[in-house]
Amino acid sequence: MNELLYKYRSLDNFKNFVDIILKNRLYAARYKDLNDPMEGQYYYRHGELNHSVREKIRNEKGELRICSLSKVRNNELMWSHYANGQTGVAIGVRISDPNYTTENVLYNGITYVRDQDYNDQTARQILCHKLDVWAYEEEKRIFTMNEQYVKISVHEIITGRRMNTRDISLITELIEKINPNIEIIRADDIM
Repeated sequence: MNELLYKYRSLDNFKNFVDIILKNRLYAARYKDLNDPMEGQYYYRHGELNHSVREKIRNEKGELRICSLSKVRNNELMWSHYANGQTGVAIGVRISDPNYTTENVLYNGITYVRDQDYNDQTARQILCHKLDVWAYEEEKRIFTMNEQYVKISVHEIITGRRMNTRDISLITELIEKINPNIEIIRADDIM
């Protein structure tokens, strides 16, 4: 996978930021820990999805972990919502393990499931459907089965427009020591 994807981060938990850079990995959360309260929901009509299939879907969703990334690095709303109002960073990464696949999120609402629709990908498909109010995220997801982290390679760090110069200097110095190949970019230069 050569596509550059972005993880928007606040620096409030600096330890997590350093972990990403130092260990080349991103956290994969359980769907119930994500910020969309409708995450993992689906529709079915009484009689069209039997109890055992619903249980399989519930168990499969529970085993999956999700790493959420964005296709864009210059989205004002993403900067505001996930990078602490432009005081954080957007981390440009590539997925380094060929066993991972990225899935586009579809913003066409909650999916509808029937017995005949069920297969081994149904839980992932449910978790790739969101309401259109989330479309600004231009999200891609990486799914793992009970793995807490996704292996990545960091290629760029974009510092927010409102990040103070002290934090920019600290990040620059840190990156130069850990991996000088990572490009540091000011958000002002790309937006």
